[in-house]
Parts: sequence; C-alpha cells; structure tokens
Amino acid sequence: MSNSDDFGIHYATEQLRRSRHPLRQIIKSFYLNNILRDVTGKTIDFGCGAGQLLARLPAGSVGLEANPHLVAALCTSGLNSQQYDDGDNFSFVDFPCGHYKTFVMAHVLEHFDDAGKILKKILNSCSRIGIERAIIIVPGAKGYKSDQTHKTFVNWNYLKEHGLLNCEGYAARKVSYFPVNNESMGKYFIFHELKLTYDKISDMHRS
Repeated sequence: MSNSDDFGIHYATEQLRRSRHPLRQIIKSFYLNNILRDVTGKTIDFGCGAGQLLARLPAGSVGLEANPHLVAALCTSGLNSQQYDDGDNFSFVDFPCGHYKTFVMAHVLEHFDDAGKILKKILNSCSRIGIERAIIIVPGAKGYKSDQTHKTFVNWNYLKEHGLLNCEGYAARKVSYFPVNNESMGKYFIFHELKLTYDKISDMHRS
C-alpha cells in the first residue's frame, strides 16, 4: 500500500507534529465534523494516522494503523489504537460481530492499485462483523495528483464503472464532495475530497 518510509519513526514524528499545529487543527476540525455527522456508535477508524478523528469518535471506538510508532504514541495519549497488518487480506477476523456500528477509512483507499477490489473486500468483511455504516473518504483530482504514493483516482465515474455504488450488501446512500459539493472544484483545490456513505441495505429498508 505505502512505501517503507510510511512505517518509520520520522514519518510518525512529522504526522504528529503537523496534527498539533493550531491553524491546522482549526482547519482539520471542519473536515472531521463532516465525517462525524454520519458516524453512529462504536467505530473502527481504519488508517487512523495521528488520531485526530479517533480522539473524537464515540467511546469504545478503535483506530487501526500500520505505523507502529504512531500506534505507540496514540496509546500513550490514551487512545485505543492497534497496529494493523493487511496480511489478513482485510478480513478483520479479530473483530467480534456486532460490536462496532461504523467503519471509517479516510484517505487510504487511493493508495491501492486496485481500489475497487479492495473496497469490495472491506465491505464484505464489514458486513460479516455487523457494520451498519461505512464512510470512505478519498481526495479530489488535485489532491490525488499531489502525492506520488496515490495509485487509484476514485471519483463518480470510477464508482459506476466498478460497480461500487451498490455492492457486498451495502448501498451508497450519499456521495458528496467537501467542502464544495462539486467534483470540478477538486481540479483547483488540493484539500477537496469525496465522501461516500454506505449503509447496509437491510438497515436502509428498516428506516
């Protein structure tokens, strides 16, 4: 998914430093609020990074992160973070069924070569462990191009072409861009992002 530098202490130190910058915290809060408004119940934060979202999730939530230095720092600060190795093929076998209600994966999917295949695997596993809602965040066009580790550009056309709007027992209840709900804005604004909110189809029918 990422190069080896992403698992080093220097990468972790930089991520933590940036997360503590006052101005960055103010700006970041707007993006976190956009995610949190659709979060319900205990949540799995997949790729929790420096823990900004994890710190605001409901009690009992857990953050999964590949970088062991970030995991150690988050645990030291009192956050529930666990190191994740995708060697389990995104099966989440260690998670009990029915314990978590929401799954969040922000700015992770674009790092995979075959993002559509990975997303289907993740949603399939989410269904098995009783996740009711999955929230996926990916960068807009300029944000995608700004990072050479990004491998798949996910937009509305990609979702349709790969059958990702309704799959593995979930339907994309909401597909929207932030902070402006217009895909073309992503060509000019590097922090523009696409948010996918999937609900389990059986749960949608009950509501």
